[in-house]
Amino acid sequence: MTTAPGFRDSLYSGGMCGALIAERDWSQTALGPITGWSAPLRTATLILLRSPVPMVMLWGEGGVMLYNDAYAVFAGKRHPQLLGSPVREGWPEVADFNDNVMRVGLAGGTLRYQDQELTLYRNDVPEQVWMNLDYSPVIDEDGRPGGVLCVLAETTGHVTARAALVESEARFRLMVDTVPQIIWIADAEGRMEFLNRQFSDYTGAAFQSLSPAEIAGAFIHPGDGPHVVAAFQAARDSEGVHRSEHRIRSAAGEYRWFLDLAHPYRDPRTGEIVRWFGSSVDIHDRKVAEDRLRELNATLEQRVAERTAERNMLAKLVEHTDIMVMAIDLDFNILALNAANAAEFERVFGVRPHTGDNMLALLDDQPVLREEVRAAWTRAMDGGRLTVVQEFGDPDRDRPCYEISFHPLLDEAGAQVGLYQFVTDVTERLRREAQLVEAQEALRQAQKMEAMGQLTGGVAHDFNNLLTPIVGTLDLLQHKQLGGAREQRLIAGAAQSAERARTLVQRLLAFARRQPLQLIPVDMAQLVAGMSDLVASTTGPQIAVEVDIAPGLPPADADPNQLEMALLNLAVNARDAMPDGGTLRITASRRDAGTDGAPGDYICLSVADTGSGMDAATLARAVEPFFSTKGVGKGTGLGLSMVHGLASQLGGALDIQSVPGQGTRVALFLPVSGSASPVAAAGPACAGPAKRSGRVLLVDDEELVRHSTADMLGDLGYAVIEAGSAEEAVRLVEADTAFDLLVTDHLMPGMSGTDLARLVQARRPGVAILLVSGYAEAEGVEPSMPRLTKPFRKQELAQMLAQFTNAPEAVA
Repeated sequence: MTTAPGFRDSLYSGGMCGALIAERDWSQTALGPITGWSAPLRTATLILLRSPVPMVMLWGEGGVMLYNDAYAVFAGKRHPQLLGSPVREGWPEVADFNDNVMRVGLAGGTLRYQDQELTLYRNDVPEQVWMNLDYSPVIDEDGRPGGVLCVLAETTGHVTARAALVESEARFRLMVDTVPQIIWIADAEGRMEFLNRQFSDYTGAAFQSLSPAEIAGAFIHPGDGPHVVAAFQAARDSEGVHRSEHRIRSAAGEYRWFLDLAHPYRDPRTGEIVRWFGSSVDIHDRKVAEDRLRELNATLEQRVAERTAERNMLAKLVEHTDIMVMAIDLDFNILALNAANAAEFERVFGVRPHTGDNMLALLDDQPVLREEVRAAWTRAMDGGRLTVVQEFGDPDRDRPCYEISFHPLLDEAGAQVGLYQFVTDVTERLRREAQLVEAQEALRQAQKMEAMGQLTGGVAHDFNNLLTPIVGTLDLLQHKQLGGAREQRLIAGAAQSAERARTLVQRLLAFARRQPLQLIPVDMAQLVAGMSDLVASTTGPQIAVEVDIAPGLPPADADPNQLEMALLNLAVNARDAMPDGGTLRITASRRDAGTDGAPGDYICLSVADTGSGMDAATLARAVEPFFSTKGVGKGTGLGLSMVHGLASQLGGALDIQSVPGQGTRVALFLPVSGSASPVAAAGPACAGPAKRSGRVLLVDDEELVRHSTADMLGDLGYAVIEAGSAEEAVRLVEADTAFDLLVTDHLMPGMSGTDLARLVQARRPGVAILLVSGYAEAEGVEPSMPRLTKPFRKQELAQMLAQFTNAPEAVA
């Protein structure tokens, strides 16, 4: 198949697995030679190779496996032997599971599994894994499922993490329920979110989500309630620690004194208080003693109790938070750190720190990382606060990205004695932000291509309306053989020019659609000669166009339409590089070596200019899609990338030489055709179908188009009633004007031809309808409605009308 070389070349951009697929001999497998792969199989293969997530396709009854690099990582030691093997042989331990997948998928069904547990031998030992699996059929050229596509994501880490989380919550509740004090957690407004078992044991009441005022009214001594509510509100206003002493009623109705202490917990990103962690400690015995010894030591004992409770609570909060905390003195000695910081330090540096260690000494055997850590802390030692986002860690272990907030550590006199930090791992957050930027860029490129297609369609419509009367009139003149031999030669020349214009419009549409190549032997001299006038008109009078074609060149294998488009693109680029004029030189010669010096037989088609040229950085990116130096609105950045892709598809190459200030030469190397002579272009058909007759209502807002079409219909034996708009045609229908066939333009001011066709179908079901459109695709037109694309010749019109089996007989 002619597209196989291009498909194989495309595989190399699909990573390691793409290269393995491209280089493998598939003729001995169930898939057969790669040149015979169906279009759906090739398309699905290219899609999965470019996917960043693990994807595998199981093709044919045996489920031959094709997968991407992400799946290769998942497969472990079974890659690369797994590639190309039947799925039952590749994963024998889950053969029954995959048998069911193939049965359902090849029957056209889909499957989805969430956190599916399987045991796999990826690395020679059994592994218990969990995965999300989505299976869907891939429809082959015969309309039936040819294979099954699987998108998978391993969720082993998430599943095990959840089980770790459940166990942690159970341990937390066990721990707090064994504490003899009342432990509580409240939201930012003080409404209870958690109370441990000690509260229910003491008060005899089950947990309820109550506000501070509701708690005071239900459980606190009436004499203490207002004070407790006011103290908590003051702590909220000052964003400080809440502390109060009050009496709580027991299940037996007795009141005991409790010390209520709570610390605010702040959102690490916003700094706002989102939760309060508190405890209510039974101090009744101490309170009674204080009452008896108040004059001696009440104040001292109260301070000791407050500081002890505060330090214990703070230590608990710091030790159990997920935020990493560390404090050092000015010599980098560790004064304190919580478990989260110690564990993360060990994970990324390979050594576990402890209080009293010198942080830099721990990294003596890693001098680069040591200096990196020193630099970060040193920046914050000037006494101010500093927040940085930076990567840390041994690249051979892990090197996450952290958000680190440094704060000065002060003594009681206000002098700085060290630093402390709060650290959060932001690797995943930054990855998501990068993915969002990438998705937005992809959306912008998609919108760019959509706008290009819309513009092409509009241009095609206008040109097709202009060409329709020209093509139609010249076609009638040719068939009627008017004038002598000289006149007929002139008419034939005009028809040929009109046909070239028609081809140009079709080429614009082909550019928007990216149609496949149609390879034929092409005479390069004839092609360049045929393009010379278009190139000259495109570049303008300030640029001299020189053509130098070596004599006796053999034909080259190419798609002439795409090759002409490539030549035009290169000419436009050259023109833009010479705003003050210059020389554009088109040459074609035979070469016995390609751009890499490897022997071969090529036709070298080059376009050279004397323009501004490109520097090395620009030249390195010249063939990147959407890369342009012409500024916003002055170029799509697709020209050179299209020419480069065309060269690759044709089995050739592209070579670009450029010097700033001296100009650019772009050379397209095309393989010499194995055919001895080029294929001649098909000429217009001479004979048309037998004449018909009947009455036709012809509707078109373009007068010249309408008259030209009317002449064709009349020449075919039809009586024609003309209408310049759909509204005028509606009036004729409402006036019971008789006609057997409606031929209408699609896009007209006011009512469209499609709407007119629907109205006629509703009011006159027996009337045949033919829709004419200047677009390659007529939006909103029913697929079953016969359509004819402008411009057209009489023969093409007659062939379309011939499909109406109930064509009317001749009218008087």
